[in-house]
Amino acid sequence: MARKSKAEKLQELLEKEEQLKKAKQDLKKALRAEEKKTREKCFRDTGELVENHFKIEHLSLEEREVLFSSIAAYVNKEIANHFPKQNIDSEEKSGGSSEDEQKESTVSSGTREFQVS
Repeated sequence: MARKSKAEKLQELLEKEEQLKKAKQDLKKALRAEEKKTREKCFRDTGELVENHFKIEHLSLEEREVLFSSIAAYVNKEIANHFPKQNIDSEEKSGGSSEDEQKESTVSSGTREFQVS
């Protein structure tokens, strides 16, 4: 059996490098797909919870946006109060504290008006 030349060894290494690059890309793609699937499941589950707890079937998407915007400050404050350990990461991402002063505001859509304190 003849020994491989340096050129042949180099060619084999280059081919192996390409195979590894492709395997790395495939793994990254699979990981992204898995993360996307997990996020989508979380979104669906959250949507189901909202549907189960709020009677908003009759509201348009715009009206739901207004509703959620109007209650967001209160809900975020309650999250900070009831789930402080889980809230640490969200505070760091938003760059603010959950203890920021809440102001009273009125949010309205074409047909409804919501008051938040």
